Amino acid sequence: MKKFFIVLAAIFGVSGNAMAQGSVTLYGLISAGLQYSNNQGGHSSWQMASGTMQPSRWGIKGSEDLGGGLKAIFTLENGFNVMNGTLMQNGREFGRQAYIGLSSNTWGTVTFGRQYDEMVTLCGFSSECQFASTAAHIGDSDNVFDTFRINNAIQYKTPQYRGLQAEGLYGFSNDPGGFSNNNAYSAAVQYRTGQFSAGAAFLLINRPNAATNTNGAIVSDYGYTSPFVTNPATQSGVLKQRVFGVGGAYSFGTTNVSALYTNVLFDYLDASRLSLQNYEVSLTHYVRPDLMLGLAYIFTTGQYHPQGDSPKYHQVNVGIDYFLSKRTDLYLAGSYQRAAGDAKNAEIYLLSPSTTRSQVFAVAGIRHSF
Repeated sequence: MKKFFIVLAAIFGVSGNAMAQGSVTLYGLISAGLQYSNNQGGHSSWQMASGTMQPSRWGIKGSEDLGGGLKAIFTLENGFNVMNGTLMQNGREFGRQAYIGLSSNTWGTVTFGRQYDEMVTLCGFSSECQFASTAAHIGDSDNVFDTFRINNAIQYKTPQYRGLQAEGLYGFSNDPGGFSNNNAYSAAVQYRTGQFSAGAAFLLINRPNAATNTNGAIVSDYGYTSPFVTNPATQSGVLKQRVFGVGGAYSFGTTNVSALYTNVLFDYLDASRLSLQNYEVSLTHYVRPDLMLGLAYIFTTGQYHPQGDSPKYHQVNVGIDYFLSKRTDLYLAGSYQRAAGDAKNAEIYLLSPSTTRSQVFAVAGIRHSF
């Protein structure tokens, strides 16, 4: 840790001239609140929590103009728990993002390092990224809320052309002789014009958290929030996960309507599998410029093969966001989830499972960005 701060001081110490050119930026976000849940393992709870409206983070990003529209770029982003000062992302120093690359106005951007996969491009169509705190699709099964990142990744983004942009990512296994032993593929396309926006994304991962490859694309931060990373009937872990999603949004003045669909397939090590679909519709409305209201409904349905069990979940998210300034807001958000079909327990994202089929969650907090 001491060496890290020495390096950090050196970065800022030598960046005086660069800062004058606006090439190095320190940024961050702190979010914290008081949250309530009616049933976690049979008990209600009141808890102080960090990252209750976007996870807390700080980072450094910069660029150097190389001429001819070409720039060298980098980002180092740390996640932390504001309640106790500890590192997030399993203790990584820059666990949220850490990459370096080149960006061209003509040819696009290529980056190397620990990065988001392309499913995160759909987050803007979901209520958890708009107003609903951490109330993601159950277990964040589609990784739209970026529960895990991709190590050893190379990513390419095209320049925007008339509102259209495409991007792709590959995460290497770094395993000699084991090309598919913990690797990842991802791609996305986005389109924006006027009041309308839309996007589609794809993700494929092989052997995440593989015990035989701890230097692969996905290590240690996969599956800790999800009830689907093992087959409950066989206790078998994931061999392969495939995700596809499509979303869109349209703004009517101060009102925005969004829709998101994701399709997830878990192939387990014992040849069983789970197909899972998430459907979400959300609505936000600015009562006035500093006050936003939000409402969303999420339906999740799945089927295990060959067992035939079909879990289903209904979830409603609501939120109120009051902006004290452009950088500081107060929020109140709540969620209700109801398990149905063969699902026995409700399990709102980041909460322990309820002992019943229903679960309620509410949070009040403050967020500040810098």
